[in-house]
Amino acid sequence: MKDFAITATRDLDRAAQRLQDLERYADRRGQLLETLDLDLLGPDQLSRIFAEDEQINEDLAWGHLYINHLAEMEALGSSIERDLRLAA
Repeated sequence: MKDFAITATRDLDRAAQRLQDLERYADRRGQLLETLDLDLLGPDQLSRIFAEDEQINEDLAWGHLYINHLAEMEALGSSIERDLRLAA
């Protein structure tokens, strides 16, 4: 699976784009998996598919939390800058 590196950037727009890319990847992957007959796959292949599903779901959950965190930090930074200008 490609590493979308959502948390590797502190830029909100870039992180949001990476999260959107991961969401699109997860949707397309899900559509592909729906076309497969999983009964024909071996245990190793199934294990790898399910492990990747878990990783994708975890990355999506953390990605949404990270985007919210970046947005809050950006808002806090703006608020602090505004307060500093008023205090000066």
